[in-house]
Amino acid sequence: MATMTEDSVQELENSIDRLGSSTRKMDSVLAALFEVFSDRGLKPTPHLQQAQESLKKHLTEVQSASDRVTTRLQQMRELIRTSALITSKLELEDVLEEVMDTVIQLTGAERAYLMLYDQQQELQIRAARNWDQKSLSKDEVGLSRTVIEDALATKEAVITDNAQADKRFENKASIVVQNLRSIICIPLLLGGNVVGVLYADNRFRKEVFQQENVPILTAFGTQAAIAITNAKLFGQVKENLEEAERVIRELRIEVDQGRVSSQVDEITGTDYFKVLAETASELRARSMHRRDEVTAAEEKAAKTGEAKPASEKVPPKEEKESDTKKV
Repeated sequence: MATMTEDSVQELENSIDRLGSSTRKMDSVLAALFEVFSDRGLKPTPHLQQAQESLKKHLTEVQSASDRVTTRLQQMRELIRTSALITSKLELEDVLEEVMDTVIQLTGAERAYLMLYDQQQELQIRAARNWDQKSLSKDEVGLSRTVIEDALATKEAVITDNAQADKRFENKASIVVQNLRSIICIPLLLGGNVVGVLYADNRFRKEVFQQENVPILTAFGTQAAIAITNAKLFGQVKENLEEAERVIRELRIEVDQGRVSSQVDEITGTDYFKVLAETASELRARSMHRRDEVTAAEEKAAKTGEAKPASEKVPPKEEKESDTKKV
């Protein structure tokens, strides 16, 4: 579709060029004819001269219309390209800079700013570029708050072709001090709500911006605002996804722990494990009983002064056998 449109425009331009060339040739022929008439004392009819002037005028109008069509086509190409950039994998800041550079290129602006409301409903500069395709620092930023406030209040574009002589901005310090000339400020709306403004100016040239610039600049500014909004939404979705993954990991740990507990219950509930548990309990009881007996014997020996280390003690049965052998 775009190729067909470009071909049609190119064909129109070629036809107009041919028409212009033919008109200039005819004008030369008529000029020569009028000179011959003059040499012979004849005057061309007024109708012939009027037709000649009318043809020139119409040709100029056609050429001007063709230039406007070509300009609009170029603007639409850039808008389509910008839309493609926004949906590509480029970084957001790169996209915003590209949008501002395109605005400057298409309008002849010296500087262009994109300003959007933050969460505190205060306007913040998200992109600021000059005609050298360089980002402006805070010290280099200079704009008219009066123009911006007017655009926000009316929700309509504000254009001035010579701010120094515009009575609407008479005695406004920001305009006088910065020597601003051409200014355009367009409010950006998303869903019926003002989300910011697109502001551009030129301190050196008058009559840079026209009313016909408003639709295409509005489209560029809105595209940039959409890109930023989408980036914010993507960031929120990413945070929500990370939170969901964390919750899932915690639930998985809890499920695994519950599974282990269930498996342990199944093992401890078997008859074999119960027998092992009872046997272990009996062994512990015997061990404790034996330890109590040894402790009591040591205490008794200590009282009679015959205490021996536990390692030297002989079981009662063996002591009896030793005594018998001695006898």
